[in-house]
Amino acid sequence: MHKVGLIVNPVSGTDIRRATSTAGFVDIMQKARIVKSLLKGIEAVGVGEVLIMPDFYGIAAHALWDLPQLNLKWSFIDMKPKGDYTDTVNAVREMVKENVGSIVILGGDGTVRVASKVSGNTPLLPISTGTNNVIPYFIDGTLAGIIAAAVANGLVINAMYRLKRVLLIINGEVIDQALVDLGATLYPFKGARAVTNPNMVTEVFISLVKPLSIGLASIGAALKPNGLPNDRILHVVIGSRFNIKAILMPGYVTNVGIDKVEEIKLGVKVPISKAYTIELDGEREVEVFDGDYVEVMADEGGPVIIDVNKAIQELFLRQCFNCS
Repeated sequence: MHKVGLIVNPVSGTDIRRATSTAGFVDIMQKARIVKSLLKGIEAVGVGEVLIMPDFYGIAAHALWDLPQLNLKWSFIDMKPKGDYTDTVNAVREMVKENVGSIVILGGDGTVRVASKVSGNTPLLPISTGTNNVIPYFIDGTLAGIIAAAVANGLVINAMYRLKRVLLIINGEVIDQALVDLGATLYPFKGARAVTNPNMVTEVFISLVKPLSIGLASIGAALKPNGLPNDRILHVVIGSRFNIKAILMPGYVTNVGIDKVEEIKLGVKVPISKAYTIELDGEREVEVFDGDYVEVMADEGGPVIIDVNKAIQELFLRQCFNCS
């Protein structure tokens, strides 16, 4: 029997957009409830062990304390949490070394982005506890636990897909990556990180174009409601030639002026003409300085994501087949 990894981002869904929009707040207790449901779902299928990231607020530890009858082997990754993104990176790296069969992530697009830097071919099952959740699922924790354990144990094998990624290249060196959208902004500093003003965006590269997206990715949803070919991303230059409506944050619908829309093939580098900070999957992460040469290129090197609908269908079909 195999292992399942569990990452709980204690600060997901807590950024400034709680003050500037109608974004909800998934508190510590709710995250603990999700973890308890996850563990019970995993228990129902059974795995060799659950490896857990020790989060800074002790969310997973509280959930385990509240499940004294849990018939499941578990252990915390041997690390001291710092309360920042390096916790996720370090924990996922260790889980991959331990050959976990799947990793469940409680967080938003940003948490998945950070995990994807070191997750390799390990399937991820992201559960939405962030702000702009294009990748993570709104799914019951019990179902998510069942699916994650089934994938880890090899009971589900045809329900995974790999995301594209958008690489940020500065002066010829890959600096970071986005999985949903990469935006060039006029914000002079990373500051509060969230992009709240469309007038501060000069152009955006959108990898994941889905009709139900919010954030800068919603621009792509409005322009290409039927999605994109697998070998393309969308490049949008902000301007004034025509307007669309976009949902930058929960409860915040605004007009966005567009100058240019083009589909870019994977492997093609596109220079960014003007930017002070670069937004990655909803947050300003990288500052650009005078003299920097900034380029963007997409490839197929994103993380492997579990398709929860296909996974549960396959699991039930296999159970019915085995019972016949």
